[in-house]
Amino acid sequence: MKVADYILERLRQWDVDQVFAYPGDGINGLLAAWGRADNKPQFVQARHEEMAAFAAVGYAKFSGRTGVCAATSGPGAIHLLNGLYDAKLDHVPVVAIVGQTDRSAMGGSYQQEVDLLSLYKDVASAYCEMVTVPE
Repeated sequence: MKVADYILERLRQWDVDQVFAYPGDGINGLLAAWGRADNKPQFVQARHEEMAAFAAVGYAKFSGRTGVCAATSGPGAIHLLNGLYDAKLDHVPVVAIVGQTDRSAMGGSYQQEVDLLSLYKDVASAYCEMVTVPE
């Protein structure tokens, strides 16, 4: 089982039925896992990362369930912030899954590398982790 398969399995266990996302190479593994998982939870493609976050927030506000959004690394991760702040300030549960530069390239000023832990430390103050190895 790949890490991305495990993530989708965990979302299913938490009764997440939709993930609002915008595809990009930083989450290619997750996109491939959706193909193996028969699109469960359902991948709902937004036209922009910011709209993916706002869709997850709207879903959480009106359904009473946890909203989930996903985006690629760099600018994709940055574009989620407006929607995530809306969730934080309105106290609604939203999970953001964000891609990151390959571990072997981190720290080398690689394309689209962003210090996500620093960027997200306020908006995701309840829980923010970066996973770099499957364990």
